[in-house]
Amino acid sequence: MSSALVIPCHIRTRWDLNCLLRLLDSVRDQSTPFARVYVVDDASPLKYSLADRDVEYVALETNGGPARARNVAVAKALAARHELVFFTDHDCILDPDWHGHMARFLSDTDFAAVGGMTYSWGSTLLDRYHEINGTLAGKWLLPERRELWYMPSLNFGMKAYAAQEFPFDERFPHAAGEDVDLCLRLRSKYRIGLCAPAKLWHDFGYSSTVTGFWRFIKLFMKYKSSSATLYEGHTVLMWDASESIFEGNQHEPDLRPEDEAPRDGTSISGLRRRDQALRQEIGKPGPLGAHGRTEVHRVVHLPVVQDTSSSLLRCQGQ
Repeated sequence: MSSALVIPCHIRTRWDLNCLLRLLDSVRDQSTPFARVYVVDDASPLKYSLADRDVEYVALETNGGPARARNVAVAKALAARHELVFFTDHDCILDPDWHGHMARFLSDTDFAAVGGMTYSWGSTLLDRYHEINGTLAGKWLLPERRELWYMPSLNFGMKAYAAQEFPFDERFPHAAGEDVDLCLRLRSKYRIGLCAPAKLWHDFGYSSTVTGFWRFIKLFMKYKSSSATLYEGHTVLMWDASESIFEGNQHEPDLRPEDEAPRDGTSISGLRRRDQALRQEIGKPGPLGAHGRTEVHRVVHLPVVQDTSSSLLRCQGQ
């Protein structure tokens, strides 16, 4: 099946731009290439060029939010007759096999949409909290755990018919709540599956636990800002039972990306070294922290809840 990748972005700082370039490196090194990659710039204040990248760059004149930016790219993907449409964000890093796993899952099952596993790129206590809390992880629909209640749009894909029938609601002006809204509408007719082997990392941008705390607070304030719009259209939010796909896995052993076997192309550890170089270039502290002292925290990359039920449809690893 022909696949398109949609990346909305609003580039305000050099750090944002470096994140986008790092993401595109991981897109380039996918073991299963995308047929088309759409980068939709949502009227960014920082000007830049992607002329040397194999992407279709779309520049919007006015800022309308990521929901609108994604819809612009989805319309292009559907017009080009791509059968699968995937989504991620500019501050993510894709595992080399992310697209292969996600595309195979949609091709081999009757699920209309799919999500993967999202881990924190950083190593602060704040990043650790996001992994335990499942801030950007999908949620199981309880009690069966056979499908997802929702999946954040940074690690998401849909079959073309679902993408055409269920666009993002452009009333959501920020990256908050628009993906929950889409998933709840989509679930009125279709199901969302989990492909556990499909991994990506999200960079929350915390320089250290202390200096990143205000950024941490503002993130949840942004999420809360969408609550009124969400509850207006989805009173089911008050009684639907769900839980993070990380629930119950606190005792799994460490799995650091750099410990995984090297692959052709740019490895995750190579992207980490490049990221450190870029941080130094723009004067942004890395994991050493704001005062040059090393922060040593145990970060567990938690796998999906284990369920041995034979009736549970789940993507199988190679």
